Amino acid sequence: MALKRFFPALWKTVKWGVIVVLCLEVLSFAVITTTNWIIYGNLREGPKAVYDPYALFLMGNGIWPTANTGYVENHPELSRVIWFFGGSTMRASTAPYQHSIPSLLAGTLNATGKPYAYNCFNFGVNSFNSLLEVKYLEKQLIEFPIRPQLVVFYDGANDANYFAVQKTPYAHEGRERVKGVIESYYKAGYGILKPLNAAYYASFTRELLQKLLYTAKPVDPNSPELAKFVDLTVKRYDFANKVCAAYGARFLLILQPLYWVETCHGENAAVAASEKKTILGRKTFPHVRDNFMTVYAALEKGLAGKPYFVDLRNALCGRNAPAYTADGVHNTDAGREGIAAAMLPAIRDRFSAMPSTTDGGK
Repeated sequence: MALKRFFPALWKTVKWGVIVVLCLEVLSFAVITTTNWIIYGNLREGPKAVYDPYALFLMGNGIWPTANTGYVENHPELSRVIWFFGGSTMRASTAPYQHSIPSLLAGTLNATGKPYAYNCFNFGVNSFNSLLEVKYLEKQLIEFPIRPQLVVFYDGANDANYFAVQKTPYAHEGRERVKGVIESYYKAGYGILKPLNAAYYASFTRELLQKLLYTAKPVDPNSPELAKFVDLTVKRYDFANKVCAAYGARFLLILQPLYWVETCHGENAAVAASEKKTILGRKTFPHVRDNFMTVYAALEKGLAGKPYFVDLRNALCGRNAPAYTADGVHNTDAGREGIAAAMLPAIRDRFSAMPSTTDGGK
């Protein structure tokens, strides 16, 4: 009699446990996709990603086009090639490609930079940070046929975000999903059920929980994990600088402006009021700003004095139109125009220090 009652009770417990898990997953899916729709205008963040053996993943629709690029036919010595790396703020794939930062810079450089023609390539990939960009740089130096004279990294948001969520200097998009599938086969008993294991690490419930913990828990500015993150991130940029030099190119790292890290004074009151209404999470998730500020301050200190480093943290403070979309990270057209204008002097400075190719390099 006891066994007759035990098995139905066990079945009922398992059944309702599965139902609860499925309901949580569906609810988490709804929250995440709704948030993506509000912030990005899509159910998913950016276009389809595909596997890449160098950089882990790339965008399924390939390298994003750049408008206004130029070259002087039959005179390669007059062509100046710039490679741009970064995340979704560099790629700007939700906007027409003519409005990306590389397109705007190419237009200005080719309108004012005679006799040179500037050929700009947008290698921005949604969700990329410094770790994945260095791997992507290696891939392009090996495989891409057109060599650069200047390589530009445009970073900050993704590095800060991933560290704050994952609390490791090796943080990057998809880290735990990939790590879990590879390692837990041997680390956990259920790892032998690879499909189930992959589903656990890829679950929306797990992703939502991580994001909620991130918004609720501040980053400790004195933590050894943050110190190691800064140390290894700076070493990555030092490596990129040396690799570019080995290929005859200059390297430029730009720390991007974000709504969450600005320390503006005397900004346009109407613009500030407009952005306070449209940017989500200002009051609901107070640690978002604190976490960004903590990581940025640490990166600024670690990169200070590096010859390749340019800090544009407050470059948009004088804006006369809203520069940020609802997440306080991605930019409006006006924001990208302001960023391109702020980047332009640093790019011109790097080229002005190069030997002239119009007089044989003399």
